[in-house]
Amino acid sequence: MKVRFAAALTAVCLCSTAPLQSAEIIRESLQTKLVEAGAVEYAVLLPDSYDRNGSELPLLLMLHSASGNREQLARFQPQIQAMWAAKELPEMIVAVPSVATGSIYMDSYDGENRWESFIMTEFLPHLRDTFRASTARESTMVTGISMGGFGSLRLGFKYPETFGALAAMEPGAWPGLTWDAVPDRNKIRTPDRIAALFGDPFDSERFQQENPASIVQNAPERLRDSAIYIEVGDEDFLGNMEGVDFLHRLLWRHRLRHEFRLVRWADHTGSTIMERSHDRFRFLARFLAQPADPEPAVTRQRERIAAGHAARGMEPFGYWPNSTLRSYDTSDGGLNYRRALRDSQEVREERGVIRIADVGYDSKPGVDPQRQSLDLYLREGLTNAPVVLYVHGGSWVRGDKARALFKPAALVPEGYLFASMNYRFRPTASLAEMAQDVATAAAWLKRHGAKYGGDGSRIALVGHSAGAHLVSAVGTNEAFMEAAGAALADLNSVVAIDTAMYNVPLQMKQALAAHTNAFGADREAWMPVSPWHHVEADKGVPSFLLLVSSGRPTMHEQVLPLQARFREAGIEAVVHEGEGRGHSPLDTYLGVDGDESTRVLVEFLARHFDR
Repeated sequence: MKVRFAAALTAVCLCSTAPLQSAEIIRESLQTKLVEAGAVEYAVLLPDSYDRNGSELPLLLMLHSASGNREQLARFQPQIQAMWAAKELPEMIVAVPSVATGSIYMDSYDGENRWESFIMTEFLPHLRDTFRASTARESTMVTGISMGGFGSLRLGFKYPETFGALAAMEPGAWPGLTWDAVPDRNKIRTPDRIAALFGDPFDSERFQQENPASIVQNAPERLRDSAIYIEVGDEDFLGNMEGVDFLHRLLWRHRLRHEFRLVRWADHTGSTIMERSHDRFRFLARFLAQPADPEPAVTRQRERIAAGHAARGMEPFGYWPNSTLRSYDTSDGGLNYRRALRDSQEVREERGVIRIADVGYDSKPGVDPQRQSLDLYLREGLTNAPVVLYVHGGSWVRGDKARALFKPAALVPEGYLFASMNYRFRPTASLAEMAQDVATAAAWLKRHGAKYGGDGSRIALVGHSAGAHLVSAVGTNEAFMEAAGAALADLNSVVAIDTAMYNVPLQMKQALAAHTNAFGADREAWMPVSPWHHVEADKGVPSFLLLVSSGRPTMHEQVLPLQARFREAGIEAVVHEGEGRGHSPLDTYLGVDGDESTRVLVEFLARHFDR
């Protein structure tokens, strides 16, 4: 059935003197077996220029509020028409399906009313087949108010390959990543409706799959190219400002571009709605206009400011959305470690990484507890996560677990539990005792990792310099893990970042002072911690990634021969040279966006942890 409405400028205040074009609302129903009613009513708004045989038009899926239905389209028809006439909004096909109150556009837990499935598998294809609506992501959008705003968040976040843009007005989003973390004041839906959506007893795993904030947290990289608009009134009588603000901060932490509006003096209903609706349509119009031509004056100003920042050793703007590679190199060829430490803490906080400091993994009489402690890095809701244990460098005589720097910020959001450990130093401890500290920490994580969301059966060792030597010794000599009450097979993989001490006796022939001070002259004491001499087939030695600083002679003297020895024993060993990275920068930059060695590390870990 088709009904033509006369346009009425009085319905919305839009500053345009252009005559309004006529438009058409079509009201129909679509048969389906996915909901109990057997058919779903819907309304579609077509511009006056619509030609069934013409070019495809953009598609806007509009989702109504809990108190609404398809007739909500008629409320916004005058506004849309006026924006079309004023050329503020490109012509498009706007469609509104009528769904059940309280469904929040989800499939019910019992599967009797599958609203999400209906929209994604039947309604959208029907619109495209019937009205020649666009099939392209770049011109497919979803928007809604209240319950519809929540639905647009869920569908936009779950199906970014379908919807290029989402605009959510006052959505009833939950301010938490788990149901237990959501304050009771924000659980306004009735218990029977919650049970219909999440089961009784409550299904926490399903909540993780359907909660908009959890969807973002669990896979933020999927939304890098999505256009996201969220808004709420600061006097919203349902308290939705809390959930929207939580979502905004989560998007910010993950550096996901979005537009966020906390509208002053605005409530959940009332006269502000039409003006705010105008803003969301203008956002969608900007999305459809992308990519916008750069403005020469703005480009010149940006280049001037960036040059000024670079001259002062500062990162140029472009930091949002954190894709710019930070620089910690100093003019004298050194490294600004203090700045890296400060910035890495900032990035961890932005990405929601939690640090639990100074957890003891062992306690020996007369040993400072700090020397046998580790810091744990995790995020809320982490479960069954593979574990990465990092061992810092420092010539076996100094250093601290804070040297983890950007690595937790890179790995924890990807679903890892990250641990950074301290260990004993020379001269009070031998090299074998240091290696034993590493094995003891790994065994502790095997036993206690689950308490912090980790899977203790999947552990990777990562070490730099002296730490790289120690993790290589532990990863090849089974005696260390066995003495800790574990086994070599408990180690999933080892990443060694730039050490010269793989074949210790060979290196000691041309030893530097740091090597002589640490290893001494006792050849018998070298052998347990000489990885080369413990590479054997069929004893559970894990795969190795050997990262080497740019142009270091040890590549040919130690690393490539060790790789060949691994391969002869049937053990995987990957070698990567960090182009342009010296010994310390190679480790410092691991975890920084844009760093090539970071990409190699992440891919290596993901492959071995089947992620």
